[in-house]
Amino acid sequence: MRTPTLHALFLTAMLLISSIAAARADVMTDCKTARAGEMRIAACSEIIASKTVDRPVRAEALRRRAAAYAERAAYSEAEADYTEALRLEPAVAGSLTGRANVRLALGNAAGAIVDLTDAIRLTGNATSLSMARGYAYLVKGDVDAAITDFDTVIGLQAKNAAAYNIRGLAFRKKGEIAKAITDYAKAIEINPAFAQAYANRGYVYEAQGDKLAAVADLARALQLDPALTGAANGLKRLGQPADVTRQSAELIAHGKELAQKNCAWCHAIDKSGDSPNPRAPRWRDMAGRHPIMALREPLSRGIARPHDEMPKFELSDAEVDTIIAYINSLSP
Repeated sequence: MRTPTLHALFLTAMLLISSIAAARADVMTDCKTARAGEMRIAACSEIIASKTVDRPVRAEALRRRAAAYAERAAYSEAEADYTEALRLEPAVAGSLTGRANVRLALGNAAGAIVDLTDAIRLTGNATSLSMARGYAYLVKGDVDAAITDFDTVIGLQAKNAAAYNIRGLAFRKKGEIAKAITDYAKAIEINPAFAQAYANRGYVYEAQGDKLAAVADLARALQLDPALTGAANGLKRLGQPADVTRQSAELIAHGKELAQKNCAWCHAIDKSGDSPNPRAPRWRDMAGRHPIMALREPLSRGIARPHDEMPKFELSDAEVDTIIAYINSLSP
């Protein structure tokens, strides 16, 4: 039997090393860009579990897996991954903002504010991060701090309709109604199709007893976005005909059917009761955590838990609207 030469052994070793490197590159590509969230989670998990990857690679895999978890409402898992990524690389704004988002989803507004403040300090970004921190302050109940952040955003982006709308919410919460109406009007001027701004102004008019103005704004909001069940309920309170709110009611009913078919075995989908799976958020809590329709993106991506607990299913844009309408209807 012929003994391999040193040169042949070297070539074999180099080929083996190259194949391992290529396989690892494929796994990292899947971790970064795989369309299916479960594939990204699996690939990132393989990298994180490896004993040979260096600290920056492991931190990146943790951030990527955390983002995939967050897309699937696995917020506790996402927070743990972002925290570990920050332990490995403390000064990464992406980890801070990612953890802030999931902390807010978990009801930890104070923790989100700390993370966003650190991210602003690191990046100097006073627009999107200040907008996010202002919202966190608003959730926490610190209205003056929220308004200060929204002032900063508007000072830098005078055409930011969302900033005017949410500052209007803060002014209303503070009791400065005239300022709230002015901000809603500015948001509508910038974006005439801004359904939520119409609805918010309609609620103020309703509270003031201006029925005609309230009906006009709430009807326009519902015309632009039939999933705004708050606007539909407001029109009912104001004695409007049933046909005005029929489309919204139909969306809610269809959304509940989809929820019962695909989600009720895991989540509590009604206004009372606990989730059959204790790790699954109750939908009435989700309604409060996502008041600005933030659920549209993960719903549009398709639902899948990062475990084998929940089967993946895709939703059309129309079905997303029905689910959103139903979740909104659960708000107190």
